[in-house]
Amino acid sequence: MGTPSRGLGKTYVPRGTRSRVVRIGGSTYSKRPFEPQVRELKEAGFDYWEFDLSWIDPTPKLQAEATAIAGILPAETAHLPPPRFTEEDQARFQRFLDIAAPVGPRIFNVHLMPAKSAAGVPLDVRTVWLAELVDAAHSRGLTITLENVEEPLSILAEVFTRIPRMKACLDIGHASLDGDNERPFQLLSLIRDRLALVHAHDNRQGHGEAGDLHLPFGRGTIRLEEVLRTVRKDSFDGHATLELFTGTMEEKADSLARARAWLDS
Repeated sequence: MGTPSRGLGKTYVPRGTRSRVVRIGGSTYSKRPFEPQVRELKEAGFDYWEFDLSWIDPTPKLQAEATAIAGILPAETAHLPPPRFTEEDQARFQRFLDIAAPVGPRIFNVHLMPAKSAAGVPLDVRTVWLAELVDAAHSRGLTITLENVEEPLSILAEVFTRIPRMKACLDIGHASLDGDNERPFQLLSLIRDRLALVHAHDNRQGHGEAGDLHLPFGRGTIRLEEVLRTVRKDSFDGHATLELFTGTMEEKADSLARARAWLDS
């Protein structure tokens, strides 16, 4: 069974493993050409690539380019841009669903934190906006995951309660900032029945955006093995994207090997 962990005033108890293997992918960065990034991920042994939509527009040209690249390695998840929570952004994000889904992704990840240009948008506005996006995705047979950034657990709990169809992305790196070794387990306790995607990367557990280094495994201080083994023991059999923004191909391959060992055990 494993050792129970404490979180949100209750005990988090792993529930045993399944036989299915977790799919492990690698992140991309849309300010750079996709093809070299995807070829490197394939050579390193990743199962899929996460389609970064953060800095591009939803155009037929993008779809054609990504479809060709998906022949190199499947695109199975996608990362939506930082939202401004406007009507215009709602239409734009739904266009992303229509453009990117035919390429391969069934899971589209989004943040609750607004884009810097839209700081201060009330939580109620963000929640209503997200609910509309989740419904739009559901009607297309797609899944929206909400990724933790720096929100209090109480806020995340409220949003998930108000949007029953929305799934969760556990970002282990974000959860471990400010030297917090318990927050990943507290988040697991909160989202255990919603978890569809994991983002894994290392950092030195500093503060905020400056501390969010997205390092290869072992170059920071996060207890990644403990967290990933706990994720797997709780019957997770979804997708895990290694969001490694620095490092050589060898370091990325080593991170992948560690993730496989910890998630397949």
